[in-house]
This record gives sequence, structure tokens and C-alpha cells, in this order.
Amino acid sequence: MITCRAMSQATSLRLWASRTGLLLLAQLLAGCGVFRHVAVEPLASGSQRPANVGAFVSARDGDDPLPELTPGNFKVYENDQLVPSDQSQLTLLDISTVAATQAVLLVDMSTASSPEARARLAKGALNFVQKVTPRAPVAVFAFDGAENLAPIATLPRGSKDVTMAALESYTPRDTSRNLNGAIVNGLSKLTTLLSQSGKQIRIGLLVLYTAGPDVAGRVDRDKAHDLVWESDYDVLTIGAGEQTDAAAEFARHGMIQAQSVDTLPIAFEEAGVRALGELQKYYLVSYCSPARAGTRRLRLEVTYNTKDGEEHSGDFDMEFSAKSFGPGCNSAQAPRLTLTPKEPVAEPESSSHGSGEPPSKKAAPRDSRDQDKGEDAPVAPPEQGGYAK
Repeated sequence: MITCRAMSQATSLRLWASRTGLLLLAQLLAGCGVFRHVAVEPLASGSQRPANVGAFVSARDGDDPLPELTPGNFKVYENDQLVPSDQSQLTLLDISTVAATQAVLLVDMSTASSPEARARLAKGALNFVQKVTPRAPVAVFAFDGAENLAPIATLPRGSKDVTMAALESYTPRDTSRNLNGAIVNGLSKLTTLLSQSGKQIRIGLLVLYTAGPDVAGRVDRDKAHDLVWESDYDVLTIGAGEQTDAAAEFARHGMIQAQSVDTLPIAFEEAGVRALGELQKYYLVSYCSPARAGTRRLRLEVTYNTKDGEEHSGDFDMEFSAKSFGPGCNSAQAPRLTLTPKEPVAEPESSSHGSGEPPSKKAAPRDSRDQDKGEDAPVAPPEQGGYAK
């Protein structure tokens, strides 16, 4: 028996098709609604009295994140019956009440020996942070052939009057390139910064610019590769000119390719736009259930129209207990959430938007969430009235 949960299982089923036959796979995918395009991935969910139900989800259409969805893009079904919007009071709450977000930008300075090269990279980094800081804090680090990253800036969300003067004045300590070490250290920095929030849902984004492959040999290439593909974080890369293979190898969630080093500032800005979309694909959905007893199966459906006017949709389902539910629900107050157990997803055939395909390695989870305290750890609600303690 096959149970349909979320659209993201399409990848695993595609791999399975090579063993069981494409026709059977097509029938199964049609039954699961995979051809409806949208992947709705639950990261956490919960319910509590008086009748509050909530889910923290991400939404994608193929490779593209779906930012800027509204409550009108969401529909709630309980036991296959639509709950009218005037009854559900469905609302989208600020995700920062339950989740921490953080972006880390790694900039390869190994070849930035001239003032012009440093000014170009500083301008690119500035373009990136100006796009992302309105949504999330950003930490910028430089790397070259040295063992450790060089901190450039730690910018809170909403930072104003940002400069990259420290990057523009940065002189390479070692003109080798410790790319693999930079990736390992960058992921560690991301985990440390997110852990300081104290929140269980942690959304991390690593963005890497590299001018070429690792030549220092300080860290094994397989170690860096496996950490990227097994990470809970989104990873984007930036490459320039013909030296893009190294960037493509680690581009788990996409690569931005500059035609030449002269257009790097534009590529950094494009990476900022892409990063912003990745950070805005998350939604905290809250609604009031009409159920008053028993177990209910919730199906949360997302529907939107593409630029071409096509309707795309997708959904996920979960069970919750409505025991002792009653009147008095306010959907502006989300229930306590519990992290959804993660299901490994096979590594895609190619993760980059540019040239090059990362070699096939291990299966990797695709969601950003905390592993430190276990999958069943509850998510503490913000300190405000209406939450059960």
C-alpha cells in the first residue's frame, strides 16, 4: 500500500521507477497528485484546545520556491470535507515567532590580489546583503588558502547603511584556495548562529562564491560534498566564466553563473534574489477546526496561478486529535508545534541552474530544521497570551 504524504516524494518514486516500470510509476504519481506541480513540505505541525491547528510548511513549484503566497492560496480539508474560509479563519502568521533564519555568504578572495578585483567582490557582496537583510540576518566571511574563514560582517535583519569596506580592504593571507575547508567551516558557522536563537525550527542558507576548485587540500573533498548534500540547509553557489565546475559541484539548490568576473556584482545580486525566494517559501499556517472530538485527517492544499495563467496545486496531509475541542478559537494564536519526522530524499540528478552536475552521493534531507534535540521536540510558542504552557 502506498500512502501519499507530500509532493517531495516524487524524487524517490522516480528512482524506484527504473526497477518497477514507468507505466506503473505514472499511475502511482497520478494517484498521489505529483503531476499537480506544487510540493508542500511540512516541517512542523500541531493542535491544541480550544480548536487551534497549525502547520509550518515550505512550498515549491519544481525547482522554484513559492514566495508571497496569501491565505487565499491555501485551502483546508478535514476528512476530505472543505472547511470554508469564514469558518476556519485561516491566517498566515509571522514565521519568526517560531523559527530562526540565517544566511551565510562565503566569498573566495584567493585571486583578489588587485584593488579592482577586491572592489568588484565587495560590490557583489553588498548587492547580496542588501537583498537579503530585509528578510534575514546575514553573516559574511572571506576565504583563501588559509585554514580558517575571515569574518567580514555580521548583519542583523533589517540592517541599514551596510558597507563591505572590510571586504574591499581584505588582502589574501594565502593565495591557495581552501574551498572544501571553507564549506565545512561555513556550515558550522551557520549552525552556531542558528543555535543562538534558542528556537527549534531553524532555517539556514549557505551561499558560496568560488573562483575555482580547491587546491589547498586541507579538507577532503568528499567530506565537504557529503556535508552539503546531507545538510538541513539550502545551499546556493555563484560561479564565473569557465571556472564553474567547482561551484556546480556544491550547488545543491541552484547555481548563479556570471558570464565573466566583470559581471560578478550582477550575479551576486541575482543570488540575493534567489536566496530571498528560498527564505520566503516558508509559511506558518494557522486555522480553527470545526471538529469537537475524535481524530481528524487534515489536508492542506496550496493552489496558485503561474505567470502563464496555469493553475498549479499540491498538498500534504496529517492527522490530529480534536479531543475536547470547543468554541473560542483564535487563529491569530498558533498551537504548539512538533517537528515532522524527516524522510530522506534521493539526491537529484542535477542541482544547478548552470553547467555541471554534482556527482551522485548519498541521499539527503531537503528541509531546514533542527536536529539537536530530536525530531519530536516541541516548538515553544512566543511569550504572549493565548498559548497553553
